[in-house]
Amino acid sequence: MNKFLRPLTILLLLVWGSCLQSFGKKPTSRIEYQLNTNWAFYRGDLKGGEVIGLDDSKWIPAVLPHVMQLEKKYNGGDAIYDGIGWYRRYFKLSDQYRGKKVFVQFEGVMNSCEVFVNGKSVGKHRGGYVGFTLDITDQLHFDQTNNVIAVRVSAEYDPLTPPGKPQDRLDFYYYSGIYRDAKLIISDPLRITDELEPDATQNSGVFVHYPMVDKSNATVAVNTELKNDDKVARKGYLLTLLKDTKGKVVGQQRVSFELKPQERRRIDQQIEVKNPQLWHPYHPICYNLENRVYLADGVEVDRRTEQIGIRQIRYTKDGGFFINGEHLYMVGANRHQAYPYVGDAASNSVQEREVIDMKRGGYNAVRAAHYPHDPAFLEACDRHGLLVVECVPGWQYFNKAAEFTDRLESITRSMIRRDRNRPSVILWETALNETSYPLSVVKRIAEAAHAEYPGDQFYTAGDYFSHEETEPYYDVFYKQVSKYPKDGNVMSNYLEDQIAVKPLLTREWGDGVGEKPRVSLTENEYEQMRQGRSRLHQLNGNGYFDWCMLDANPRMGGHFMWSYNDYTRGAEEETMYSGVVDVNRYPKFSYYMMQSMRPYQLDQKGIFKGPMVFIASYNSPEKLKTSSTEITVYSNCEAVELYRNGKFIARQTREERAKVYPYIVGKGGSPSFVFDAGGYEAGELKALAYVKGKVVAQHAVHTAGAAHHIEVLVPEYGIEPVADGSDMIPVYFKVCDKEGNLLHDAQTAIRIQVTGEGYLIGDGSARIAVNPQVVEGGIGFAFVRTTKKSGTIHIGATAEGLESGSKAIRSIRPTSREIPDGDHAVFLGNEEDHAVIKPTKWDKELLARPKVKFKKVTATSAHADFPVTQVIDGDDYSWWIADQDKFPQFVTFELDQATKVVGARVRLQKDSSKYRYKVERSLDGTTWEELYEKECTGWDFKPVKLDKVLKFIRVSILEVSEGRAGLAEVTLFQ
Repeated sequence: MNKFLRPLTILLLLVWGSCLQSFGKKPTSRIEYQLNTNWAFYRGDLKGGEVIGLDDSKWIPAVLPHVMQLEKKYNGGDAIYDGIGWYRRYFKLSDQYRGKKVFVQFEGVMNSCEVFVNGKSVGKHRGGYVGFTLDITDQLHFDQTNNVIAVRVSAEYDPLTPPGKPQDRLDFYYYSGIYRDAKLIISDPLRITDELEPDATQNSGVFVHYPMVDKSNATVAVNTELKNDDKVARKGYLLTLLKDTKGKVVGQQRVSFELKPQERRRIDQQIEVKNPQLWHPYHPICYNLENRVYLADGVEVDRRTEQIGIRQIRYTKDGGFFINGEHLYMVGANRHQAYPYVGDAASNSVQEREVIDMKRGGYNAVRAAHYPHDPAFLEACDRHGLLVVECVPGWQYFNKAAEFTDRLESITRSMIRRDRNRPSVILWETALNETSYPLSVVKRIAEAAHAEYPGDQFYTAGDYFSHEETEPYYDVFYKQVSKYPKDGNVMSNYLEDQIAVKPLLTREWGDGVGEKPRVSLTENEYEQMRQGRSRLHQLNGNGYFDWCMLDANPRMGGHFMWSYNDYTRGAEEETMYSGVVDVNRYPKFSYYMMQSMRPYQLDQKGIFKGPMVFIASYNSPEKLKTSSTEITVYSNCEAVELYRNGKFIARQTREERAKVYPYIVGKGGSPSFVFDAGGYEAGELKALAYVKGKVVAQHAVHTAGAAHHIEVLVPEYGIEPVADGSDMIPVYFKVCDKEGNLLHDAQTAIRIQVTGEGYLIGDGSARIAVNPQVVEGGIGFAFVRTTKKSGTIHIGATAEGLESGSKAIRSIRPTSREIPDGDHAVFLGNEEDHAVIKPTKWDKELLARPKVKFKKVTATSAHADFPVTQVIDGDDYSWWIADQDKFPQFVTFELDQATKVVGARVRLQKDSSKYRYKVERSLDGTTWEELYEKECTGWDFKPVKLDKVLKFIRVSILEVSEGRAGLAEVTLFQ
C-alpha cells in the first residue's frame, strides 16, 4: 500500500467506526416523521374499521392531504360528500424507540374523528380547522411488529361545533377527510409540550413575544413549557438559541431545571438582540429560534425550532396600522381555501403558491375567511410577507346550546396557541362572522383570547354597526358607522356618519353591489373590465355605507376585498364568481387592477418587480368598447401611452387620471387609464408605462386567430416539486393560436397525459371530468401529484385538430423523513368505489323555467332612489327600499291572470342584514293565504317550491336587523 494512502485509510476507518458508534446509539432528541403516504381509505361507515386483523385489501390507496371524495370543479348546491370514512396506516418501530414518547399529529381532519391505535381508541376530536396531537405511546409495539393507526372521520352535519351551519345553507363548504398533513413525533419523556395536546393550556409549547422592539435593540421573550413524563426526577437545562438567516447565533440563554415525575414547568427566558432585522411585509426577515433540552450530562433529549419574525405592531383610532413604528395601509383580500377537484385538501406547496400569487397581485394582507387556514399557508405568509387576519370558524350561525360556546372557546384558544408565534398574524377575529349572539359569549371569548396572548401585541376584531354593545370586547372594529343612512339610501356615504370609536378596517367589500360584482372567466372582455371598473368606483368611496367609504375615509386602516378567489358553496348551485382569480386561481382582469394598487417603488426579490402595466382587453370584437372606445389600462406608473399596430393613440398621466379617483391615489393606489381609439382594428394593442420619462414596463395583447395548439403551463414560483408522494403541482392548459395568443372564448375538449414520476389527480374518474375536460375561457386545469421517486414528470395535452402541447418538470428528493410502511395487503380499491352521487338539486331546473310576467307591483312606501319597480327588473343589484322605518312593509305583485306558479325566488336587499318576512298568495287581492314565513339574511335567496295557483302574491317584511325594509328581486316561475 502507498505510504501516503495507509494513514489516510486508517483515518477513514476510525471516522467510519466513530460514525457507526454514533448511529448505533439510542436516538435521544426529537424525530419527526412524515405520515402522508401509504394510507388506505374506505368510503362509508364500517363496523370494526379499527380492528388489527381487518381485511382492508379492497380499500382505496390514499395520500394526504386527502378529501373523502374527489368532487367536480363546480359542485355548488350541497353536492359534496358529507358522510363517514375510515383511514388506516401501517408502520413499524424498532426497539431503539422503546421508552420514548410517541405522538401522532394531525393538522386538520374535517369535521370530527376518532383515532385508534392497534384497535384501541386513543382520542376523539371535533372541529376541522385546527389540528390536534395525541399520545399513542402506550398502544404501540416496538419490536418491528406491525402497528396500525385507524381513523374514523365524519363529515356529517354537527350543529354543536363551529361553524355549525348546515352545508346546504352555507356560503362556502367544509369538505371532508384528513385534508392536511399528518406526522409521527418521537421524543424523550423529558420534552417540550405541545400546544394542541388534549390537556394543553396557555402555557403549553413555546410562546415567543417581544416586550421591546426598535431598530437598535429588541427583546425576544420566550416562554417554554417542559414536562417530565418519566418515572424519576430529571435534571437538565434549556438552551435557547436565536439564529439569523445565515445560521449565525445572535443571542442565547441557558436555564437549569429539575422536574419531578409528571411535573410541568414554564421556563421564561429573554434574549437581547442588537441591531435586529425587523420583520415587515416588504422585507419579511425571519429568525430561527431553537429550544434545546439537555440532561445534566449534556445529552440533548429534545429540540424544537420556531420560525419567528421580530416586529412590533399597534393600531390607532385615527392613524390606522403601524408596524415597527411605520404606518402601513393594508390592501387585502378574503380567501377561501378550497380548490377544484380536491376541495380543501391542497399540499403545502400549493398553499405557498397562493401566497406568492397574492403578493404579486398587489396585496399585503389576507383575511383568512372564515376559519383558521392551513399552517403551510400561514408559514408562507411569514416567509413572503403577507399580513393575516385570522378568524374563528363561523358564518351567520349561533347555537344556544352550552356545548357550542364551549367548543367555540376551545377552538379559539387552540387557534391562538397554534399561530401566536407567527409574525404575519396581526389581528384575531374572535367574532362569529355576521352573527348576533349573547353579549356574555362575546365577553367570554374575548377574555379567553387575551388570556392566551397577554400583552399589548394582541388585537381582536369584530363588527361595530348593529353590534355596538360589543365595543369593550374588540380592539379593532369593522363597519364603524353611527347609523343606517338617515335618508334611507344604502349608497349614501358621508364622513359625518363615520365615527371614531376604535381603529377601523373594512373586512369585506366589492361584492353584492355595483355594475359587475361577479364575473366568470368565460365572459367576454367587456364584462371582465366592468368588474374592475365597478371596484375602482367602490374603492374610491362609492359603495355600501357600512364599507365605511374605503379609501375616501381618512381614518381607514385598510380593507379586504371580497373575494380573492371564486369558490363553490353549499347553499347555491352557482359558483361564487366574486374573485379576482377563478376557482383554478387563473387571474381575471381585476387581478391586475388590484395589482396596480401597489406603488411602483416597491419590489420584493423573487416575488415581484415594482412597475406594472396591463391592458384590460383581448382586442377582440369591434362591438366591445374595451377593444375600441373604452380601452382600459391598469398601471401604477406616472404615465401610460397606448399604441395600436404601432400607431400612437394617446398618452395619459397619473396626475390627470387622479382627478377621477382622488381618494385611491391619495392612499397610494392607482387610477385606471381609459383610452378612446376612435374605432377598431384587429392586431396589436401595446401599452408603455413611464416613470421619470423612461419606459419601465410594457404589455401587449393581440387579436387571436384560429386555434392552433395547446400550451401546457406550470407558472414559475421558484418552488421545486418534492418527490415525497404527497406534493401537488397545479397545471394549466391553454388553447392558443399559431402565435401563442390565448383563445379566450375556446371551449375545446382536451385530453391530458402524465407519465414519469407523477400522476394526474382524478384521472380515470368520469364523474369529476378532469380527463378529458372542456376548457373554460380557453383554459383547462388539473393537479399532478408527485411519486416518491425524484425524476422527470412529463405532462402532455391533446385536442382534435390542434397540435399537442407538453411540459417536462423535475421533482427533487425530499428533506423530510418518512415513517416506513408496515406489512399489509396491497390496497386494490379505486377512487370511484362507493362513490356517492347526491340527487341533483332542483334549483337550476326551477330557475330555468319560464318566468311569470307581472302586471303591476306596488309597495306601502318606496325611497325615491329605490322604486318598487326595481324588484322586477331582472337585476339582482338594483333594489326597492322602503321610505319608512316602520314595520311591516308590504310589496304586492299582480299577475295578468290566475296562474300556476311552480316556485318563487325572493332576494332581499342587504346581504349581511337579517330579515323576517312572509309570503302570501291571493286570487282576488283581498283574501290571503300564507305560503311560508322565513327568517334569514339577505344572502339567502334559494328558490322555494310553491305549486300554487295565484293572481296576487305579497311579500311582507316583518323585521330587519338594521335599517329599512328592502328587496332586490322577486321572481316567479311557471
